[in-house]
Amino acid sequence: IPPNCWYPKTYWWPGKKDGWCGPQDLVRLHVLGLDEYDAVVFYDQDIEFQGDMRPVMRCAAQGYFISASGGVGEPFNVGFFALRPDRRLLRAAEIFAAEVQFTEIFGW
Repeated sequence: IPPNCWYPKTYWWPGKKDGWCGPQDLVRLHVLGLDEYDAVVFYDQDIEFQGDMRPVMRCAAQGYFISASGGVGEPFNVGFFALRPDRRLLRAAEIFAAEVQFTEIFGW
């Protein structure tokens, strides 16, 4: 979990094994800071590639952010994305996580 990150303290805390899945979801943020690479791809274990990934990597290396649409009612799917990493993106995500307002009724 990023430093100072908001999380639902009423039903999850560090060390609790069930409830909020933030720690497993937020681990994907680490790829944003891997700027020693020209491009990185994050994909969940339920993603199956159907062909050559080199075009995706080439586009990401040129600075494009590539992802898929979400599932039911989700505008964005974080189960797959490719990008040119930049530590500033990771820092921006950390700042957002520290500043974001969230409610269980309205979400982010």
